[in-house]
Amino acid sequence: KGLRGHMKSVKTRLTQGNKKREEASVVDSSLTASQVLSKVLGTMIVMGSFFLKMPQIVKIIASGSVAGLSPEAVYYELPLYSSGVIYHLLQGLPLSTYGEMVVIMFQNITIVLLMWWYQHPPVQMREMVTKTLQFLLICLVQFNLPKRLRPLLSYVSIPLIITSCVPQILANQVQRHTGTLAISTCVLKTTGSAMRFFTTIAEIGGDLGLLASYGTSAFLNGWMVVQGVRYREKTQQVLEMARKRRGEG
Repeated sequence: KGLRGHMKSVKTRLTQGNKKREEASVVDSSLTASQVLSKVLGTMIVMGSFFLKMPQIVKIIASGSVAGLSPEAVYYELPLYSSGVIYHLLQGLPLSTYGEMVVIMFQNITIVLLMWWYQHPPVQMREMVTKTLQFLLICLVQFNLPKRLRPLLSYVSIPLIITSCVPQILANQVQRHTGTLAISTCVLKTTGSAMRFFTTIAEIGGDLGLLASYGTSAFLNGWMVVQGVRYREKTQQVLEMARKRRGEG
């Protein structure tokens, strides 16, 4: 009887162990599936980023105008993305979690150069030099932050997102049109930010600063998408008038 009871106890423990291993296997497989999905989404975001600002760039060149663009919004987008790139580099995070930021940063530089070329009245040389030095100084300071202060970079992007989007939102509201602002770009930003919210949780583990940044970006860019739909007819009229003035010139 004692041997039989001992064998029964051993069998019970083995059964329980098998159940725990099966449960652990299910958890591991779900995590793996989540990470794989995150990698796929991350790759899609990086690939899509090559086309994020292209509609804006093409629209400016085609119309020969930067009408409707807020210079403040354009300038603030540069440190917004450079801060993100620097934060991820310093934290040693995988490129799949921020690759699109590198692409978009260089596209933003292109838009700044186009704004300097097409803006009327022309941008003064002093402003060009000042903005360039400010951008370089910000990058230099961020790269040399003490290790304990580096996490703050993920929160720095939140006011930068607000200051880059809100002036454009207000300009759209006052003008009752969106000018050369590419609404398709805003749609991509909204979608990309929502997807990055998920990939951050899956690959990084829920960085609160990054999650707040992506949430803010999705909300504000979604607002501009709504404005683009609402002011679509007036925007078409403004762009047509800009093309006629260019043809007469």
